[in-house]
Parts: sequence; structure tokens; C-alpha cells
Amino acid sequence: MKNKNKSSTIFTPGVLAVFLMIFSGFFATTMHCLIRFATEDHHPFEVAFFRTIFVLVIFFPFVAKKGLVSLKSNNAKLQTYRAIVGSIAMLCMFYGLSITELSKATALMFTVPIFATILAIIFLKEIVGIRRWIAMFVGFCGAVIVLRPDIQLGFGPLLILLASLMWSSSMLMAKVLTKTDSTLSITFWQAAGLIPATFLLAIQVWEWPTLYQLFLFLMVAVAGTLVHWFLNEALKRAEISALLPLDYLRLIWAVSFGFIFFDELPHPGLWLGAALILGASTYIGIRQAKKKKEELNTNTNINI
Repeated sequence: MKNKNKSSTIFTPGVLAVFLMIFSGFFATTMHCLIRFATEDHHPFEVAFFRTIFVLVIFFPFVAKKGLVSLKSNNAKLQTYRAIVGSIAMLCMFYGLSITELSKATALMFTVPIFATILAIIFLKEIVGIRRWIAMFVGFCGAVIVLRPDIQLGFGPLLILLASLMWSSSMLMAKVLTKTDSTLSITFWQAAGLIPATFLLAIQVWEWPTLYQLFLFLMVAVAGTLVHWFLNEALKRAEISALLPLDYLRLIWAVSFGFIFFDELPHPGLWLGAALILGASTYIGIRQAKKKKEELNTNTNINI
């Protein structure tokens, strides 16, 4: 009995959230690593196409269980815009990952919270204080250091940055959609909306994959699905401000995988640049969480 109580005490919701967040980051890096392997024999556009197809296959049991009504959207126009933006993001990310060091690509992907904040200011008219502006400037400096424009401004890293910008736009659209549509509907139509653009580009460079390559494409889709599943489960159990720093363990996985599988050695400046990006992104995430909590407290007081 004592052992049982002790075990249940160890695995509290907070502790479980930590492990779930770490798993999410690990599978994110695993997906990026699998994309690198898959794009060695196939064009990134074809890999992106099969990734979207297999995501729909994974979602089929959930749709079959809940029925087609679960896919209903009350904002088809925004779903369409998000599909277009998501298509650009995925194609840029897959192509960028195929020609960029894993550690550098991962570090640059951490600019998403910075871009999301900038877009929220422009489109959602969000008011941002001087401290968050400073954090965004610090993050920008970190991205410049990672890019190393004094040596070479590679096409791959620029594609990763563009993908991060597009994902930020997609996240803001998803935030708006959560007010009218279910999570299943948002996720399904995002995946389905990627098919037209990825297919049109994939057909231009089409090569029939082998069974092994199809399995590799499936693993990319499975890893991507696990990323979101573990992340959502972690967010149910803990505050985002507490979990965000754990996501940056992805950089450790990326450096390790890059060295083990692709003989990549990160340049010293990557660690400095990544530290600036991670610090800025963490601060922005914490400020966002505090602001949300303050708004909830204010609303509660008003209701009382």
C-alpha cells in the first residue's frame, strides 16, 4: 500500500507534464531527422505530400468514431486561409530541413513565439510593453548569430525562418478558429488543406517510392502526430510558462542526432545565438501566460 501511494505521489500531474513535454520535443526532433533521411532519396515536396496523406489516415479512426459532424467548420474562409499559409510553411520547412544542419534548423524554429508576438501586434492589435519589445530584439539578434550572415546567408536557413513566420500566422488563425470550431475539425482541415499544394508540386518531381520509403513517410507522419498529442496532454496538466523551457531540450536532441546520423558539428556561435533566441522566447511565453492569468482573475472579480 505504501509503495502504491508513493508511486502516485511521484507521478503528479506536474511531473507527468514534464515528461510529456520532453517526449513532445524528442519526437519533434525525430520527425526532423526522419525528414532528412526521407529527402535523401525523394524530393522534399513529395515527402510533404505523403506526410499529409498519412496524417489523414491516422485521423480516420477518430473521424469514424465521432462522425462527419465532428469535422464541421463554422469559418470555412479562415480554414482556407490557414490551409494556404500552412502549405507554404510545410513546403518551406521540408525543403529547408533537407539542406540545413539539424541543429541550426532547430534553433531557428524557436523564433516562432517571436514572430507570433509580432503578428499579434499587427493583426490582433495586441498591446506589447517595452520588455517584450526588448525580448523580441534579443531574439532577433540570436537569429542573426545563428544565420552567420558574415560568412554565408544560406537558402536553407532562410526557408526555415520563412516557415517559422508562416507557422506563427497559422497559430494565430488557429487561435481565432478555436472560438468557433472543434480541435478535431481544426486539425483535420489543416491536414486536408495541405494536400492540393503539396500534390501539385510533388507531381512535378514524382518518383514512385519503395515500401521502405513509404514506411519512412509514415513514420514522419506518426512522429508529427505524437508531437502534438504529447504537447496537448502536457498543456492540460501544467502552465505553458513552466513547460516552455523544456521544449528547448530539442536543441540538445538536434545536435546529438545531427552528429550521430549526419556527421554535423555545430559552429560555436550557434550556442550563443540559440541561447538568445531561447531566452527571448521563454520570456515572451512567460509574459503571455501571466497576462492570460491576470485577464482571467480580472474577469472573475468582475463576475463576483
